[in-house]
Amino acid sequence: MTRIAQVRERLAALIDKSVPTPLIFGDEPNKVYYAIPDGDQDLSGEPENPTGTLSFLVPSGVAVSSYTNILNQANSGGNNGSYTVNADKTIDIIVNNRGTADAYPTFKVTNKSDNASIGIAGPTGVLALGSQDQYLIDTVTNETTKVESQWLLNPSSIGQKDNFDGHFMTANDVPNPQNGQLLTAGNLVWKKDGLRFQDGGPEPPKDTVYLAMGAMQQWTIPADSAGDVGSVNFTAPINIWGQATKQGQTGLLQVLFVDENKKLMFGMGIYKDDTKGNTFQTQLYIGGNHPRTWKVFGPKGQELNNGGHGDGKVPSPNLYFNSTTGEFTLQKKGPVFNFTFGNKGGNYPITIPELANTKCMKVYVYGGQLKNRDLGNQLITNLSLRMFKFQKNDVTKIIDSTTDAKRFIPADDHHFGKDEVVVANMATGKIYRGNGTTAANDEKINGSTFYSIPPGESKITIVVGDKAEVPDVEVTWQERIR
Repeated sequence: MTRIAQVRERLAALIDKSVPTPLIFGDEPNKVYYAIPDGDQDLSGEPENPTGTLSFLVPSGVAVSSYTNILNQANSGGNNGSYTVNADKTIDIIVNNRGTADAYPTFKVTNKSDNASIGIAGPTGVLALGSQDQYLIDTVTNETTKVESQWLLNPSSIGQKDNFDGHFMTANDVPNPQNGQLLTAGNLVWKKDGLRFQDGGPEPPKDTVYLAMGAMQQWTIPADSAGDVGSVNFTAPINIWGQATKQGQTGLLQVLFVDENKKLMFGMGIYKDDTKGNTFQTQLYIGGNHPRTWKVFGPKGQELNNGGHGDGKVPSPNLYFNSTTGEFTLQKKGPVFNFTFGNKGGNYPITIPELANTKCMKVYVYGGQLKNRDLGNQLITNLSLRMFKFQKNDVTKIIDSTTDAKRFIPADDHHFGKDEVVVANMATGKIYRGNGTTAANDEKINGSTFYSIPPGESKITIVVGDKAEVPDVEVTWQERIR
């Protein structure tokens, strides 16, 4: 084989590419061209020292830097630009694009608190992510319109008897969907301020294996304004008061969401089995392919007292379920289930893919006392579901009225959780959340857009929700050269 043939064969192996592939020239080591070989090899001359010409196409028409620029608060003021936190909690970032063509930055935002939204405003566009204030408008048309939400149960305050009367019905014929050893044969009734456990009913047969005697009520989700029953996406704010007035009191209260087969989707419970002291647990339950008690808060550091208002006078204070607090929100958004404590207690999301499109059809409330414990001094004095609301967020209906109905829907201040990482890649048009790797392009607010930054200095402003703390932001980009 001649030298020319050998060289031609080696070149053919190197440049046999059908998609743009990195190409770097020795005299420009900091530039990368994404190129495709074009035409045939052209080799000629002396057999032992052939010369020739290779042609390449660069579809993008630009080279990119072989390095990535990074700008954050720690390296502000260098060649890459500056980073300024303003008094109004916005962040101004000056990016110095030293290329000769537009660059496409990536923004990494680490939330330092629960947060409703993230706005990234640049010289050529604005990208908005998360939840925003909006008005729900039923327009005067005969077309099918997507209505974002509808309250199906919406008391004006806690402790209203009509929040439960006519809505919640006895469900003692149904086993507890979270734990079948929690018996349902007694009475859960309205008392004073909410649903409270009254008695566990008749004693079970001697061979019955059980953990508690109790009772259960159910709320069947009614048809929405379009006639559809059940809900795939919803928000359910509740309020619970828990207070044991004597050491060693026990009992439990659960709020459980189930599908059409009465199988648990998710829920929460207040559980106290401390027969000596006053510690208790807040339990978060999930269903799906792996049903379980997902998270438990306590018993250490949680006591079922009625103190704990941040004054430091009560050790192990009951911050979240005392008489003046008690707010808790359960939310389903496709496959994502959110548990949110009130009183700045934090948000705990989990993704259950197999339940993404499952409708919630009923809500069960269970109250009970542990086995071999009496209903007198041994039962928790105050354990009450004082409020239950339900907002359906996926209502579709046909509007044929002649008037407009307008209702204000506030932004969800807990849309992004504390320490959650949100990444927006302007080059690929992709958004990620969670730990910065979970695809989340549905977070993009309609009307906003991905954008590039021109050569030279560009000002970018980061804006978060009104109640959020200032996040940490990092910008990365590769320069592009024509």
